[in-house]
Amino acid sequence: MNEILPNIYEVLPSKQTPNKYRSFFIRRDEGNLLIPCFSSSSTIEAHFDRIASMGGLNRQLLGDSHFKSAHCDEVAERFDAPLYCSEVEAPDVTRVLKQVILFPFKRHILDANVEVIPTPGHRDGGVCYLVTVDGKRYLFVGDFIWHDGTRWIPTARKATLRAYADSLRLLETTDFDVLLANSQLDNPTCYLELDRESRRDFIRDVLAQLT
Repeated sequence: MNEILPNIYEVLPSKQTPNKYRSFFIRRDEGNLLIPCFSSSSTIEAHFDRIASMGGLNRQLLGDSHFKSAHCDEVAERFDAPLYCSEVEAPDVTRVLKQVILFPFKRHILDANVEVIPTPGHRDGGVCYLVTVDGKRYLFVGDFIWHDGTRWIPTARKATLRAYADSLRLLETTDFDVLLANSQLDNPTCYLELDRESRRDFIRDVLAQLT
């Protein structure tokens, strides 16, 4: 686990290969959070003791069903930290996992300083999480916006381009300071710090790639 920003840690798989993904651990007084990105062969068991020493976990927050894994249940059992996801993603998620808590697919406050922002277009029930830690606003986008090793790119499906564009425009009007994506381990770029002007330019650049 590496602290990449104040109280924000990247959590690398116990067994690392370039095509696996990083997860994020958020340390905060209100209860620690995990933004998981596992696969069947990608676990974080090697970090369990370190996580426990830092106060354990309160919740796992899933952006969309692409990042579900049976390991989420193992994490939930170890730390009494169930996986939260949108009700739209429920059919795919609950088919694999048992310790799941669903929330409505609408913008709302999930927990103190944790806001759910629906962002359909990559997945129909995909969400981003806006988490405020020590006054700084972190937007966890999963793979809704992706860094391919060279630049930030959209991940829209052809059939959902309009919904994806609408979601991007919503994020353009959302105040956040840092965007974080669960990028692959062979890519060191997993976050981007933005102010209001650069955020507008960033979103518009991603939008422009849809045409």
